[in-house]
Amino acid sequence: MGRKLGWHCDDCEIGEVFHLGYAANALNPPAFIEEAVRGDHGTLLKVLMGENSPVKVDVRMRGAHFMCPYCQRIYSGRVAYVQDDSGAIFRHTIAPERCPHCNTVVDNEASGVRVRSKGIQRYVDKIWTDGCPRCGGEVERIDMDWS
Repeated sequence: MGRKLGWHCDDCEIGEVFHLGYAANALNPPAFIEEAVRGDHGTLLKVLMGENSPVKVDVRMRGAHFMCPYCQRIYSGRVAYVQDDSGAIFRHTIAPERCPHCNTVVDNEASGVRVRSKGIQRYVDKIWTDGCPRCGGEVERIDMDWS
């Protein structure tokens, strides 16, 4: 089951669309594993995923949304859950280092607030009610469900 939720302003041609609940899990995505082995996601993941890894690991990748603590706008990223053979789970956030809306540097692990579906619904409802955040014009509603 999936949902597409968002808005679009015909006056100034901006908008946002959030995809919720679709293909939520990817198991051991090859691109992420290659990046981790190279060290693109930090030393800890490089050790866990390296060629001579001391443990067997499974990776589950999920789409995620974050709210910028500065401009209060929502942007998309991913979260990787890495589980070793002891059952320990390490969570790693993969999101832009700068908010795509206000260009402020955001430490997504520390200060980026992860937003769930209900938070995205409230965010979009407010824009539907208030109008376009850039020009104040009326926005087109985007709300689609599928299974």
